[in-house]
Amino acid sequence: MSSNIPIKVERREDTSNYYAESIQLVHSMAGFKLIIFRDRAEYAEEPRIGPEALIPRSITKEIIAEVSFSPQQLKIMNKVIEEQIKNYERRFGTITIPDKTPKKDNSTATFV
Repeated sequence: MSSNIPIKVERREDTSNYYAESIQLVHSMAGFKLIIFRDRAEYAEEPRIGPEALIPRSITKEIIAEVSFSPQQLKIMNKVIEEQIKNYERRFGTITIPDKTPKKDNSTATFV
């Protein structure tokens, strides 16, 4: 098959657009699944005044998308992402990653 076939990309008007507030990547023998979450904070009904006023009582992670990949697809995507990050950092500067905060629950899930 020729690699010179033109590719047309279309976006439907009803395509949803989300900001991934957290993600989780899981795998099995068959492949990988990227789970994208939107966080919803729940605050006290009668908030206090002071530094604790904006601390949520709980956070609900709503799954907004799940995308499955073959191992080969994810490895190719990893190379593409690495190249895009290098280009971004050349243009805008180094991306810093905050220190990981310790988990305060007993779940086995890791969220990024």
